[in-house]
Amino acid sequence: MKISSKKVALTALLTATAILLGVVESLIPPIFPALPFLRLGLGNVAVGFAAIALGCPYAVLTALLKGALVGLIAGNPMMIIYSLAGGVTSAIVTILLINLRKLSLPVIGVLSACVHNLMQLFVAAAMTSTAEVFTLAPVFLVFGAVAGFGTGTVQFLVIRALPERFFSF
Repeated sequence: MKISSKKVALTALLTATAILLGVVESLIPPIFPALPFLRLGLGNVAVGFAAIALGCPYAVLTALLKGALVGLIAGNPMMIIYSLAGGVTSAIVTILLINLRKLSLPVIGVLSACVHNLMQLFVAAAMTSTAEVFTLAPVFLVFGAVAGFGTGTVQFLVIRALPERFFSF
C-alpha cells in the first residue's frame, strides 16, 4: 500500500485536532454532574472526518492515538481503556456505514455514538465483573444519539464547506 505524504499530513492534522478537542472537552464541567463520564465526544468529529476523507486505517489510527493521548494528557489513564474500546469500534462502524452510502452523516453519527457508548458499557461490565452497569444503557443511548447527531451534523457541514479537491488523494 502506497502512503502519500498528503494522507500522512492530514492524518497528523486530524489526530492533533481530535486530541485537542478531547482535552478541551475534558476541561469543561460535566453536562450532568451525577454522570460525569457523559461527554459530547467532540474529538470524534475529527475521527469521523478521517474516516470520510482518508479511509479505514487512518481513521482507526486517529482513534487509537486520540484514545491513548487524551487520557494521558487529561490526567486520567483509566479513561484510556474505555476510550480505546469505544473509539476504535465507533470508527470501524462509521467506516462500514459510510461505505454503504445509504445513510446521512447525522444518522451515521447517531449509530456510531451509540455503538461507542455500548462498547464502553461492555468494558465497564468486564472491569467490574457485573452486568449492573447496563442499567445505564438507556441514558447512554439517548445521550449518545443526541451527541452523535451533533457530531454527524458538524461533519456534514464541514464537508459541504470544503472544496471537492480536498478529498482527492
